[in-house]
Amino acid sequence: MAIGVVTNESTVALVVESTEGTYVAPSASNDYVAVLSDGLEMNKTREELTRDLLGGSVESEASRVGIAEVTGSMSCELAASATEGDAPQSLDVLLRSLLGGKRQISADQTSSTGHTSTVITFADTSAFSVGDIVLIKEAGAFECRPISAIVANTSIEFPFALDNGAPSDAVVVAQVTTYYSDTNNAVTFSAEHNMGSQAIKQKVSGLRAASGSVENFSVGQLPSMSFGVQGLDVVREDADADFTPDFSADGLPPVALSACAWIGGVKTSYTELALSIENTVSTISDACQESGKLGSRITEQVTSLSINPYLDDTDLTKTWDKFNNNDDVSVFFFAYNPAATDGEFSEVVAGWLPQGKITAAPVADQDGIITEALEIKCHKSAGNDSVFISFI
Repeated sequence: MAIGVVTNESTVALVVESTEGTYVAPSASNDYVAVLSDGLEMNKTREELTRDLLGGSVESEASRVGIAEVTGSMSCELAASATEGDAPQSLDVLLRSLLGGKRQISADQTSSTGHTSTVITFADTSAFSVGDIVLIKEAGAFECRPISAIVANTSIEFPFALDNGAPSDAVVVAQVTTYYSDTNNAVTFSAEHNMGSQAIKQKVSGLRAASGSVENFSVGQLPSMSFGVQGLDVVREDADADFTPDFSADGLPPVALSACAWIGGVKTSYTELALSIENTVSTISDACQESGKLGSRITEQVTSLSINPYLDDTDLTKTWDKFNNNDDVSVFFFAYNPAATDGEFSEVVAGWLPQGKITAAPVADQDGIITEALEIKCHKSAGNDSVFISFI
C-alpha cells in the first residue's frame, strides 16, 4: 500500500515489559486492545538545541537535537470481561501501569449463615481484601458493595447497608478483578501501533500511564476511560501487524442506566460523574544513555472525582455540611449489563473511593434544575488505598 492509509484499519497491541524500555512484541491475538478511534496518538518529538554564534550573519546556525519526548493518548470503553471476574482485556495493561495493584477473587465464594444488611459471614475469608468490590448474587436481587472490614474466617463488612436487606444463607459472592493504588508495582509496557492495514508500524517502548480518567459516565451514555501515556522511544517501520486482533474476551460496555452512586453511604441522584487519576512520571536522566534516559518512576498520584447531585432542600447533611465541616466522604458507583432475570446483572464496572474531602460545592444548573457541582479530592488513610476499580 502507498498513499491512502485508512485510520479505522489501525490496531494497537499492549504488552507488559520485563525490562523497562526494551520493546516486547505481541505474542497473541488477545494482546490487542479495542481502542476508541478518537484521540489515539503516539508521538515522538526531539528537543531542539539552538546554537547562537556570532558569524557575520543574522541567519540561524544549524541546530542539534537533544532528548526525545514520547507521549500519547488512547481511550477504551469502560467494559468488564465477557467472563465473570476475569481482567478486562482492553484495560488490564493500562490499569496495571496507572495504578500498579491488581488482585483477583478467582472462584465464587459461598457464604455461611446469619447475615445482616452490612455483614456477610464466611467460614473462610482468605479470598477477600479490604477495598474489593463484590457482587452478592441474591436471586432476583443482585447488589454490589465495597468491603470496608474483614474479620478473619468470620465475616466481611460493608460501609453501608444493602438496599434489599440481609441476603439469604449460603448466598454466592461472584469472582472479581480489582485494581488499586500500588505504584511501586506499576508496570511499563510496549505498544505496537499499526497505522492502517499492511501499512506502517510504530513500536513504542518504555510506556507508563501518566493519567487515567473515567469519562462519559452520564445518564444513558456509554462510559469510557481515557489514558495519557509517556514513553522512552518510538521506532517506525514498513511492516504488517504481528497478529489479527481478537477482542472476544471483552464484554459489552454498560449503558449508564441503573448506574447508581453513593456519597457517604447515601444513594444520590445525579446526571454525570467523572473520575481522574493523575500520576507524576519523573524521568531518570542519565548522560551515559544514548537516549539520555535510564527509565522513569511514578513520584506522585492524585485522585479526584466530580459529580453533580441534585440539590436536596430537605437534607443539607448529605453534602453541604460535610463540605463546611471538612468531613471525610466516600464515593461508590457502578454500572452493569442487565440479565434476562429481573434484578440480576453481569459485566459490572465499579469504583470505590473510601476517603475524600469535598473541595468545592457550587450550585449549577441541569436543564433548569439546581444541582451541586461537587469536586472531591481523595486521600489515603491507615490500611486503605485511595482508589479501587473492580470488574465483575
